[in-house]
Amino acid sequence: MKTVIGIDYGTRSARALLVDTASGEVLSHHTVVYPHGVMDGDLASADDYENALEELLEAVVPEKYRPTVAGICVDATSLTLVPVDADGKVLCRLPGLTEHPHAQIKLWKRHTAETQAAEALSLARRRNEPFLGRTGGTVSAEWMLPKLLEIRDETPEIYEKIDLAFDLCEFLTFRLTGEPVRSLPSLSFKCLWAADLGFPSEEYLNALRPGFAEEYRRLLRGKIFRPGECAGSLRPDLCSRFGFPAGVRVAAGLLDGHTSSAALGALQPGDAVLVAGTSNVLAVQTEKLHDIEGICGIAEDGLSPGLYAIDSGQSCTGDMLEWYLQNALPAEIKEEASRKGTSPHELLAERIREPWNCRVIAADWWNGSRNAPCDLSLTGTLTGLTLNTKPEEIYLALLQGIVCGTRAIIEQCAAHGVQVGRMVAAGGIASKNPLLMQQYADILGMPVSVGDFPEGPALGAAVYAAAAAGALPTLEAAYEKMGIRKFTVYEPDNAHRAEYEALYQKNHKLRCLLQQLK
Repeated sequence: MKTVIGIDYGTRSARALLVDTASGEVLSHHTVVYPHGVMDGDLASADDYENALEELLEAVVPEKYRPTVAGICVDATSLTLVPVDADGKVLCRLPGLTEHPHAQIKLWKRHTAETQAAEALSLARRRNEPFLGRTGGTVSAEWMLPKLLEIRDETPEIYEKIDLAFDLCEFLTFRLTGEPVRSLPSLSFKCLWAADLGFPSEEYLNALRPGFAEEYRRLLRGKIFRPGECAGSLRPDLCSRFGFPAGVRVAAGLLDGHTSSAALGALQPGDAVLVAGTSNVLAVQTEKLHDIEGICGIAEDGLSPGLYAIDSGQSCTGDMLEWYLQNALPAEIKEEASRKGTSPHELLAERIREPWNCRVIAADWWNGSRNAPCDLSLTGTLTGLTLNTKPEEIYLALLQGIVCGTRAIIEQCAAHGVQVGRMVAAGGIASKNPLLMQQYADILGMPVSVGDFPEGPALGAAVYAAAAAGALPTLEAAYEKMGIRKFTVYEPDNAHRAEYEALYQKNHKLRCLLQQLK
């Protein structure tokens, strides 16, 4: 018997699964909610992340299964910057730096490096840098280079202490193996690297800041591994501590929005995976390299061997809905939901009778626009409000704004020759909000299949772990044994196709107008 551990680090919690590679049975699961949560300034606690890793490894493997563990894979939110010193310590653990923002772990949604991102983009466009063809023609404040430049500019004394700059999935893999290794998807989609181009040119990086080319390459050093490849073995002290056999293989770390592709079997050209949670990730498989403006990027072998992966998404999904419930939903709605023993989401959904007739339109840019367009300075908007507008109409408009944002990305891909033929979905919101998923089917005009398993990313990490451990020969074989086979399929409402199309066109016009007014 061989088992593997899949670990998924989200924005507010982490979870792990133990899976039998032969039967696909999930033998155990465990979840950790970060005690500090999201800290002020969209920072995260190093204690939360490191303690969670130890707790998950300890708790998810019952004693009788510990000798069977063959592989581990960790996925995590990206780009979540973890700066470490020469001893491998996160900078916030150093004396005098425990409270300094630039020594902390910076979450993906920290957007304070907008000035550096704009500068890097402007220079790249003037120089016609080749990497722009792989990054959607943009440089985002969520990514590695602007975040590092921000530290360099504002606190050079802290920047000088950084020996390695990791994405969170790489840092956690580093903690497991003791070796600095790199994730191909993280480098490709978040760090301006490409397999055939390497890092941006020395001339470009040094034009940003003298000497930055050498610094950037040094801070991001480490052997690069593709998804499903073995990046090393679990440290002997950890094997001994947890009672695992020697030589447990650790897979390359992955982005949290990508592992669901393996769990859902989205391993063919034209397959698209939507992961709906705090934010949205939309990953698409394609056979050829395409330059697509307005996406996060495209990378060969980005999700699975032999295909190009397109990474894209939206910066605010669950966060935006939570904002509405916490700041704008009338108290009587919350009280009624409490009396009925239901959630406000479910109560609002029950009140919606004709979603195709929603008079309110929303642009879902409460945390900027990640893709189509790439502009994190854009802000959310509601229009069409009257004195008769009901809370459920605003809620529905927010849901439809999310879907319209996804459709804008899909249409951008189609305009550049990439067609989405199959849409599968996972994530907390996908499994908990049937109204949103029905709106996806209705506004996209295509079936949307939601995996009937609550922890798709963690299961996907386990699938990649099985491939990396050699327990199963390929990702496809690992999916056949371990992947999700039961789906809830949302079919489009063809009777109101014209109304939904008109709704999308109104939303599209609003988005275009807001970009012009900015």
